[in-house]
Amino acid sequence: MSEENIQVEIITPTSKVYSGSVESFIAPGVEGYFGVLPRHAPYVVAMQVGEIKLKGVGDANLQRFATSGGFAEILPHKITVLAETAESAANIDVNRAENAISRAKKRIEEGRKTWDIDRAHAALARGFNRMAIAKKKL
Repeated sequence: MSEENIQVEIITPTSKVYSGSVESFIAPGVEGYFGVLPRHAPYVVAMQVGEIKLKGVGDANLQRFATSGGFAEILPHKITVLAETAESAANIDVNRAENAISRAKKRIEEGRKTWDIDRAHAALARGFNRMAIAKKKL
């Protein structure tokens, strides 16, 4: 591995979503998006719903992943993301995301007596995030 690259692994409870060498990494921290370049100071950060962007070594385009939160451990030459969910833009099922958005909106409209509104709002945010990232792949 070159001194100018970072090894990145994105792991969910069910699979390893990504493993590779990148030039840069951008992710949604709970206090805002953060970027990492090689030789970054070590730290651990909590992540929220948003988009992970990777610039692979020699790639002209960014690789994009929808995530619903988790944690990232940043070391000078390695980043490990432990995500609740992570899905590459190419693998997002747009119909499934649209259905999730519709379902969440319906639950919010029906109200607190029937549904957990906080969970419905979180599902809505995840659905909108997945749709936005899926549209960027087109």
